[in-house]
Amino acid sequence: MKQERLYFIGPLGGGQTPTNGASLKNWHLTNRLKNLPISLSCIDTEHWKKNPTILLRIFLLLLFHPCGRFILSLNTISSYRLIKAINLIPGRRHLFYWVIGGSLGQRMMKGIVNSKAYKDVKLFIVEGNDMKRELEACGYTNVIVVPNFKKIDYIPHKVPTDKNRKLRFVFLSRIIEAKGCGYIINAAELLNKKYANRFEVDFYGPIDRSYTAFTELISGFANVNYKGFLDLRESRNYDVLASYDVMLFPTYWQGEGFPGVVIDAFVSGIPVIASDWHFNKDIIVEGHTGVVIPPKDTEALYHAMERIILHPETLGNMSDACQQEAKKYSVDNIITLEFLKKNSII
Repeated sequence: MKQERLYFIGPLGGGQTPTNGASLKNWHLTNRLKNLPISLSCIDTEHWKKNPTILLRIFLLLLFHPCGRFILSLNTISSYRLIKAINLIPGRRHLFYWVIGGSLGQRMMKGIVNSKAYKDVKLFIVEGNDMKRELEACGYTNVIVVPNFKKIDYIPHKVPTDKNRKLRFVFLSRIIEAKGCGYIINAAELLNKKYANRFEVDFYGPIDRSYTAFTELISGFANVNYKGFLDLRESRNYDVLASYDVMLFPTYWQGEGFPGVVIDAFVSGIPVIASDWHFNKDIIVEGHTGVVIPPKDTEALYHAMERIILHPETLGNMSDACQQEAKKYSVDNIITLEFLKKNSII
């Protein structure tokens, strides 16, 4: 019997290295699906504003496959607009909405998006229990929780932290104010008054065009540096990440969901100091795989970093715990034929 084709719509990097969490997650997801015995076709929506033929391809796909099976995995507003458009095209499609980020439930509850627009979604796949409860409060019971995931085929060797060398903190994400970069810089400034020779902070990631002040803000620090982009699709770059001691992630970005960089930190054996924002508290076990602090709190970040500078011996057990925890988020273990069949995706 010929297998029904599955169609995927979402950003995949536009033929380039994915530089944001949504595109990278979709890259891992579609590569995993392609390695399973299913028929898959993808429309990469990256750069659709510059290439309107992408929208034409989506329209034709929907028009000629009125009973097709579609995975939608775009940001909240793009998905909302696409789903509203799909509602206008006759058909009985099977829509599987793989939710990106952590804001959909709140937007529904506040009326920013019309909850009734999603009535034809067969299944919502969300990253955390809070959003599942929010969608259920909006009347949707067809919601399952699937955490973020990565292709994990390499676990780097983690060298124990040497108390006689500088502590190395790292930030790895898109560099915008809402990811907490300014709070990291402020905390570093405070720490430099007492511990200037005992730590350093490196930033990795694409600098957002809106964050014009970033380069100038770090220019006055001898121990705070921008290191460019670290492509973790290449296993050897996990060795680079594993050379650090702690990841800093004091985000307050509204679109944050289950950050893939936390998985990257766990794989690399580095605990995370993260803000209590969206799903972070569900991922990071306090004192075991990291520290959770209030969002937008320079003092809390300063004290969390200071404790580690003064007590680096606490990092050994946390490092081991992180690498054990990482195994839970292997895409090969999460996205299986059994999972797809159980949830009627195929």
